Amino acid sequence: MKKAIFNWSGGKDSALCLYHCLNDKEIEIKYLLTTLSQQHDRISMHGTRKELLQLQAQNIGIELREIYLPESASMEIYDEIIKKALNEFKNEGIEYSIFGDIFLEDLKKYREDRLAEVQMKGLFPL
Repeated sequence: MKKAIFNWSGGKDSALCLYHCLNDKEIEIKYLLTTLSQQHDRISMHGTRKELLQLQAQNIGIELREIYLPESASMEIYDEIIKKALNEFKNEGIEYSIFGDIFLEDLKKYREDRLAEVQMKGLFPL
C-alpha cells in the first residue's frame, strides 16, 4: 500500500487525478494538502476561497492540511516551507506525494528533486 498525500488545488485536473487515485487499491491518501496565500486566505494556485476548499475536503472525506505562504514568497522560501511540511509527513510514514499536474516535464523533475531531498516519491496519475 502506498501511503500518500494528495496535492489538492481544488481544480478540475486535481479532481480527475483524485478520482483515479481513489479507484486505485494500491494508494491510501492520508491528507489533502493545499497551499494558501496568507494575505488573501485563498488557494495559491486558483484563488479559490478557503471556505470552498474546506467544503470540498469535507465532502471528499479526506483530512485537509493547509500550508500558508507569505505574499510574493521566493522559490527559496516556498521550498523551505514545503520541505518542512514534507518532513512532517515523512515522519508519519507517508512516502508518496500525488500531483494532478497535466504533464510538464520540467515541473515533474522539479517536484521529484524536492521530494528526493526528504526521501519521498512522486505519483503523477495524469
